[in-house]
Formats: sequence, C-alpha cells, structure tokens
Amino acid sequence: MGPSIVFFEFMDRSAWTVFGWEIRKCMRSGSVGTVSGRLLRCSSSRIGLDGLEVDPPLRLEVSRAYYPMFGRLMPLEVRREGFYVRLHAPLPGAAPTILLNGIVMHRITGVDPLSDARAKVRAAGVRKGSRVLDVCTGLGYTAIEEARAGASEVYTIEVSEEVLALAELNPFSRGLTDDKIRLVLGDASSVLEAFPDSYFDVIVHDPPRFHVAGELYSLEFYKLLYRLLRPGGRLFHYTGEPMRRRGRGHGPLVRGVIERLRAAGFRVLGYRRGAQGVAAVKPKRLL
Repeated sequence: MGPSIVFFEFMDRSAWTVFGWEIRKCMRSGSVGTVSGRLLRCSSSRIGLDGLEVDPPLRLEVSRAYYPMFGRLMPLEVRREGFYVRLHAPLPGAAPTILLNGIVMHRITGVDPLSDARAKVRAAGVRKGSRVLDVCTGLGYTAIEEARAGASEVYTIEVSEEVLALAELNPFSRGLTDDKIRLVLGDASSVLEAFPDSYFDVIVHDPPRFHVAGELYSLEFYKLLYRLLRPGGRLFHYTGEPMRRRGRGHGPLVRGVIERLRAAGFRVLGYRRGAQGVAAVKPKRLL
C-alpha cells in the first residue's frame, strides 16, 4: 500500500483578525473604525471589538496581528523552544507575511506579498484548466492566485500546522476555502510519493531559504518533481537573488539550482527577474 495523503480542512475564521497598526491608529484618534468587517471602538485606555472590552497590550507593534481571545487581544504567534512564527504586516492595508525564526517568508521590499504571488504564478504559466502542484503553502497566496488564474485543481502542501493555523486567522488567506484548492498537511518529500507520474501540468515550488529547508533544493527532490510533471509541463522555482553581485551574474545558490534542475532532466528556460526564480520545462521528448 502506497503512502497516504492527509488533507487539512481549512476553516475560515479570518474575520476576527485585527492588525496592530489599526489598533494604534484608533488609539491615537479615539475614533471608531471597522477592521475585517467588525466594529472597533477605541478610547485613550481601552479597546472594544464588537462589545469585547480589553485592556490594550503594554507594547503595540505596528506590524503585528491580534486575535480576540479570553477577553484580550492576543498576538497571532506560536512560540516553542527553537521555533517562533507570527503574522507580520509590513504596511497598513497590505497583506501580511510570515515571520519564521526572524526570517520574512515573502518579498516585501519594493513589492507586497500578493503582487509577489501573482508574479510567481505568471512566471509558472498557469492556464485555464491547469492541474497545479504548489509546494509550500505558507499563507496560501500562490495557491489562491493559481485558482484565480483558472487552474482546475491546485494541490498545495505545507509541513507546518502552526503556519496553517495562522493562515486560518489571516483575512487575506480566506481564498484557501476555494473548492479547487486541496490543502495537504505533510512533508512534501513524503506526500508527493503518493501521486502518479506526469500528474501535474504546472509546478510552483516556493520553498523557504536553503538553510531552513535544504532538502527541497536537492537533486533527489527535483527528480521527484520531474516525475510528477507531464511532458511539456512547466516548473517555476522561487530562489530569490542571494549573493548576486552587480554585473557578475547569479550567486552560487541560483547557479546550483539551475545545475541540479538540468541534472534532473529539466530544460531550464532562464531566470525570471520579476518573480526572482528559475523557470523550466519538462521536455516533450524524453531522452
């Protein structure tokens, strides 16, 4: 019997999220506003959310997100030994990203996380009717954009239940409830063994940084992606631009990714600067 797939049921509780910059703005003005469809009332000393009266935290950070719980606004974060993850909102009105052990999981310099996701989906060439594999869900922005681009099915895989729990409370992730999106909880290397050969038309591979998840940059993993992609199917692999020097080409990480993709059998189409990753295709004629 082959490996099983565990689907994660995404429950939409995102309307309860309040962002720190909204709280601070409301406290300064003493005004009444609406956050995620819920009424937020502020005075100089207390905050009320739909009638819930709470004492404001002693330290309010603009980039934080909060959730009303036990009569208080609790920060949306998970802490344990050697692990810390929270929602991080870079700008008022912008979609948040994930801050994992101090590392920001989306591009936020000169681009917002949603625009970043759209650029990746365009670089991957998702079309109407595409069956898409989305490796590393995070907050689900690329999976949501893939569904909006016309994909018939999107299988998106995330190893961290804590990250998915934060996504449930993120207003910008509620698109994960789309019926076309199948959210899988598990380690990608194990989960993907359950799929048959040439099952996907498009693969979007958006792993964390190399030192966090080096196995997702390995030749063995690329061979697995190659098996799952149909002949003529496209792959987009987000890499960023680490260690790039002006006028001297790509750094060693991007060069290594390109070399290993070729070794796995892909034909590399090139680096897509707008999406900061490598585009490749599985040849129609297999050697």
